[in-house]
Amino acid sequence: MPRTPRSTIDHDGLHKELLTHFFQQFLEGFFPEVAAELDFSDFGPTNILTQELFPELPSKRHHLDLVAKVRPKGGRQDAYLIVFIEAQGKRKPEFLARVFRYFALLHIKFQTVVIPIVIYSDRSRKPLTDRWTKYSLGFAGHQFLDFRFLAVHPSSLPIREYLQSHNPAQLALAARMDLGKEDMVRIKLDLLRQMAKLTMTDAQVNHAVRYLEAYLEEKDSSAFQRELALLATKEYREAGMLIEHFTKIGLTKGEKLGRKKGLEEGIEKGREEGREEGKTEARLKALQGARKLLEHGISWEIITDSTGIKPEDLQS
Repeated sequence: MPRTPRSTIDHDGLHKELLTHFFQQFLEGFFPEVAAELDFSDFGPTNILTQELFPELPSKRHHLDLVAKVRPKGGRQDAYLIVFIEAQGKRKPEFLARVFRYFALLHIKFQTVVIPIVIYSDRSRKPLTDRWTKYSLGFAGHQFLDFRFLAVHPSSLPIREYLQSHNPAQLALAARMDLGKEDMVRIKLDLLRQMAKLTMTDAQVNHAVRYLEAYLEEKDSSAFQRELALLATKEYREAGMLIEHFTKIGLTKGEKLGRKKGLEEGIEKGREEGREEGKTEARLKALQGARKLLEHGISWEIITDSTGIKPEDLQS
């Protein structure tokens, strides 16, 4: 899978997908005091509101990344709050006014509490200042408006503090955090390993890893390929996960479904039961995986380490 150039990354789309699939986890990970007051027991896709509901927004160019309605704990059955989340790549004063307009429009439309949240996705390592979390209006010594919103700035957060997190939103956004002097290849593998321990749907896995893949670049060294191949065939198989990232080394969705009992288990069984038994489905899937690894330019040393298949096996 060729890497998407950074200039062509769909930043808005990636954030929207991530927030849609990990809305609750995002709030729990970065604003636990807000999440603690919300009731997610009946939260589902219908709680994510579409942009078509907001013709009042200033223009097509300015759209909200995510708007959701959530019940407050202890509230009436018909009571709900509005949470909107906006990702912003560049800090501009006019953006602050735009956040306020979104807030005001949503409050007027729904007549309820609106919780505004901004994700600043720029690469600056400097922590946010108060200037970038508020919008004020005043004149002649009078303050007419002092609007404040919640904000998170991943690039100024130390990634080491999040590597052991059990929150998938935190692990995904770690791709935007401050690496310091950390080795990017090692960080990426650590994040993928941690994700493998979590219980997620295939859709959640795909979106989390797509986000990670877009923002963490690595050099495709043979050492990285070796660890990635071993990780894919062992840790991710054992976790029962399909990760789109690994399609580039030949681990496809079909292979995952065809190896429910595990690649290594099938290979070991084939070896134990002899060459004829080795032509079982597990063996065939192992051979298929080896061929795809070979198509992607992976060396035979890595293929053999990962699958147990040797060059002569493909000729038999």
